[in-house]
Amino acid sequence: MKILVVEDDKLMLKAIVHNLQNKGYETLTAEDGFRALDIIQHEKVDLIVSDIMMPNISGLELLNLLKQFYYNNIPVILISSLDKGDIILRSLGLGANDFVTKPIDFDKLFSLIDKYDKIKT
Repeated sequence: MKILVVEDDKLMLKAIVHNLQNKGYETLTAEDGFRALDIIQHEKVDLIVSDIMMPNISGLELLNLLKQFYYNNIPVILISSLDKGDIILRSLGLGANDFVTKPIDFDKLFSLIDKYDKIKT
């Protein structure tokens, strides 16, 4: 499974990628939504893990663009340090498949990813 990780915080990006790769997942990275869109247009991506709070294009805006350009078949898990019910509901309402709060519980993230990996196969 190839996972695109979209995160502007370099340390958080490195931690997520490290944990995913240790579990055997192939990863691609983008530090903002513009780069993520470029990668999605040129690479096969099975799942996206994206932060919400990013410069230029937020995770919610990225999600909206993905849906506009018919990338509905790519599951999206949003992550954020904002643990507010309205943000979670808005994310899910815009089409996010799941939501994980920071600090990331990697066991929870892995169980969500495994769920989508099983659906894909």
